[in-house]
Amino acid sequence: MIVRELRLRGSARMASLECQLTQLVQVFKPELIAIEGYSYNSINRPFDLGGIAEIIKLAFFKMRIPIIVVPPTQLKKFVTGDGGASKEKMMRSVLERYNYETKNDNIADAVGLAKFAEVYVTGYSVFRSELDAVLAFKEAELGPRVTRKYKSVKSI
Repeated sequence: MIVRELRLRGSARMASLECQLTQLVQVFKPELIAIEGYSYNSINRPFDLGGIAEIIKLAFFKMRIPIIVVPPTQLKKFVTGDGGASKEKMMRSVLERYNYETKNDNIADAVGLAKFAEVYVTGYSVFRSELDAVLAFKEAELGPRVTRKYKSVKSI
């Protein structure tokens, strides 16, 4: 778990975050990291979060762990089937699809990102909308040469 050290500011805080991320990687050994891209409609937030996001990406780059940055609209489309879904719809869909209840939209996003990464790596989902969202993401990332190796049980 990332521990927020309230006393730390600036570079010391960034160094602490990098150290904690390194420890998490040693414990969980992820093969892929999925992070949510910036929501450019949020006033000043992309600028506030930019330094933190870049430290996170740099830390994983140094550890040679691939990173995918999933745009918020793509994540919403993956989880709900609707790229413009509200936070409430995201939380409701996380409960319905993944049987995870939360009142915190950031946690709902994190659950969605974990599932996105799983489908990205495995190419498998029971929901057609998840496969379509990941395939669209891969085609945007890699170009149209992406093969349609993805398999779905349901067309939802």
